Amino acid sequence: MVELKASLDGTSTQKHQFDPNMGYMVDFTKLTNVNDLVVILSAMGISFPGNHPLIEHLTPFLNLESPFPLQQPKETELPTLKKV
Repeated sequence: MVELKASLDGTSTQKHQFDPNMGYMVDFTKLTNVNDLVVILSAMGISFPGNHPLIEHLTPFLNLESPFPLQQPKETELPTLKKV
């Protein structure tokens, strides 16, 4: 939903309300400089496990002072199916 507001001087502003149940694609045509891309990449929360094959090449770019534990996928037991 887009809300359009007009002021007395003739200018208008749009206010977007984001639906938390929807996903939004990045419109790369709206980027104006490299810093805009850095903001997008930072928001993605990209991380690499310590056993990544290229971790030595990535080391200069990693925040080594603040590591965090990786969540291991939970093993779920499959249900037993009846034989037909």
